[in-house]
Amino acid sequence: MYILPAIDLLSGDAVRLYQGDYERVTSYGDPHKLARSYREDGATHLHIVDLDAARSGTRTPQTAECIREILEDTGLYIELGGGIRTEEDIEYWLKLGVWRVVLGTVAARAPEVAGGYRKTYGKSVTVGIDARNGKVATAGWLAEETLEATALAKALCEFGFEDCIHTDISKDGTLAGASLERSVELSKCSGLSVIVSGGVKDLADVRQIIARADAGVSGVILGKALLDGRMSLRDALNLTAGEVPM
Repeated sequence: MYILPAIDLLSGDAVRLYQGDYERVTSYGDPHKLARSYREDGATHLHIVDLDAARSGTRTPQTAECIREILEDTGLYIELGGGIRTEEDIEYWLKLGVWRVVLGTVAARAPEVAGGYRKTYGKSVTVGIDARNGKVATAGWLAEETLEATALAKALCEFGFEDCIHTDISKDGTLAGASLERSVELSKCSGLSVIVSGGVKDLADVRQIIARADAGVSGVILGKALLDGRMSLRDALNLTAGEVPM
């Protein structure tokens, strides 16, 4: 079980969206300062979402430079999602120094293509299953697919994936508590190891997630709860004895 602090990037700022709504944005300022603070609190890995690219499908020089600077400044292992849909995208980010990329839209719309990337790049590629009311959402969560999250999880397992990040969009940025049982269901139906994301509000939530390690839950991503001071990253990391992703 491991814990990843998260930074969402939009137009160069660290932000949080409410339920994935680009019109309901809270800004938290300088992402470099935030990344440094997480490193000082004991983080070794950092989850970043490029919200600009997630929406448009195209990375921006501004975001690329920001991520490059965070890599150089902190030495953190960065897991990056948002707008990564082609092999060229994967190559670009891995060559820049990103530790792992997260596929979302391409995994939902063409799981066989995503599976090919996994075969080529191994564990440097993982997938995100982002869902609203059990249905997969893509393109920065602006497009809702007819595909059920459970069906996608099964397909991704068949195409060689062993793990995924599950985000319940209705909980993301709300501090309403994680949809832990939905994540457990994804793991149970597919065999995937699942990282929980969205809605985690406090250390009690983190403890509940850790307690489901035997149900296929392998980690948790923390965003707004850290940013709003609901918990400290150091305290959360202490619950897992410093375990890190492999």
